[in-house]
Amino acid sequence: MALENDKATWDFDMKTGIAKRSVPRTSQAEIETCARCHARRSVVAADYVYGQPLMQTHRPALLTEGLYFADGQIQDEVYEYGSFLQSKMHAAGVTCTNCHNPHDLKVPVSADRVCASCHLPEKFDTPAHTFHKAGSTGASCVSCHMPTRDYMVVHARHDHSFRVPRPDLSVSTGNPNACTQCHRNKSNAWAAEAALRWWGDKARKQPHYGQTMYAAREELAPAEAALQQLVGDSSRPGIRRATAASLLARNGGATSTATLSKALADPDPLVRDGALTAAEGIAREQRLALVSPLLRDPIRTVRIDAARTLASVPKDQMNSSERADFEAALAEYVQSQMVDSDRAEAHLNLAGVYVEQGELDRAEAQFRTALALMPALAGTYVNFADLYRQRGRDDEGERVLRQGLCVAPQDPGIHHALGLALVRQKRMGEALKELEKAAVLPPERPRYTYVYAIALDSAGQTGRALEVLTSAHAGHPGNREILGALASLSAKAGRGAAAVGYAKKLVELDPQDPEARQLHDQLTGKGTPGGGSGPRNRNEE
Repeated sequence: MALENDKATWDFDMKTGIAKRSVPRTSQAEIETCARCHARRSVVAADYVYGQPLMQTHRPALLTEGLYFADGQIQDEVYEYGSFLQSKMHAAGVTCTNCHNPHDLKVPVSADRVCASCHLPEKFDTPAHTFHKAGSTGASCVSCHMPTRDYMVVHARHDHSFRVPRPDLSVSTGNPNACTQCHRNKSNAWAAEAALRWWGDKARKQPHYGQTMYAAREELAPAEAALQQLVGDSSRPGIRRATAASLLARNGGATSTATLSKALADPDPLVRDGALTAAEGIAREQRLALVSPLLRDPIRTVRIDAARTLASVPKDQMNSSERADFEAALAEYVQSQMVDSDRAEAHLNLAGVYVEQGELDRAEAQFRTALALMPALAGTYVNFADLYRQRGRDDEGERVLRQGLCVAPQDPGIHHALGLALVRQKRMGEALKELEKAAVLPPERPRYTYVYAIALDSAGQTGRALEVLTSAHAGHPGNREILGALASLSAKAGRGAAAVGYAKKLVELDPQDPEARQLHDQLTGKGTPGGGSGPRNRNEE
């Protein structure tokens, strides 16, 4: 493999003790060549050519829940690329071959000696820096800055984000930290106190990506503003900004549209692609205006994801140019799925597109292929049953869902879908049992709890519905659906003060949300009686 910037040297800044690159890294080719195998990614095309951007043929995973902890540390098997993109080393111009032999992937000397090639040992390999005895495990560079996580039981993989340990974040967010990974008999609070004594509170006073992501995942009130700020901060790593952009739909309100619009035009294709995930949550007319330019994006992954995002927009709403661009990008999307045609997920993806295009026979064929390839894929049963719902054949959908429960009895999504199917069949008693299972089975999903509560209210159990919603609100205080339902059902139950309190919280989350303002005004007597917003039901209810 050809190395980039062969003439570059690393020269020490004796004041900081850290080497700087003499020639800026102007290409990602080397890093992205490695990323083809050393990244959590999907393949969108088989025609890879060295030197082309990675996203012409691959879709890198973002720092999503389940793959990474909220602060970006590795959680599932994600390899090295996503971590490295977050690092100061990447920002400083380091490439993979600065540390690794490109052929056997090994470091030429001990890991700590590799670090010493750019970080003066006289400054960094001392007890004054490590606060550990020289030569001890705690004094090792990689122990603190590249902690490991075991995969397949035996493979200890180093985190390549080269982060400074933040045990104080572990206390507030539950993320792991290198300190208690070594000191397993100590608490995060103990480690945080030690770090405070050593380093002071300077780092703690600065906003941290991990706090923003934790707030977004937990749907806490400050999440929206923090996400918007992160997305717009071009000094932050692109993969972090892309992840924040992808979450705007979950946490954003009316004020997120401007941020989303800028993200969709960002110079970094990873940010543009992350923003497309959020764009799926906005109204079709607005979505078309924002996303249609990306159908001509120079990066294939962005083009095809733009087509996927616009798949549900009726073609008669597009002008002739938009329609042509959409058809071309959608054809690329279908072709990209066929790269993995031996996998059930590819056929599930195609089925979803065909459903949104109204091609239900083609969708049904793809669902059947997905089930034949992988009967244990729970999402197939849920989406297949929803196709039957659209065709007015809930009895067949029910059979599909019960078949799914035979192979995945603890999947909350299947229980949720079955509960809704039973509601539509007027079998409320059975439906409530299934919706309750969906609400209590892990992983906890506020949406399922909200739907269960609305079903309880519809069955005349408003008091029980309020109990369920109150408990859910304690765990997810920033969830708008839960707050709106609490306000409306509290008013229905004659709890006026509580209803106004919840409505006020809803307005505080997004003062420009007209539905929240209307509900608040109605409950406080400022609006037209009966004109306010109740629980926000979607088509599936």
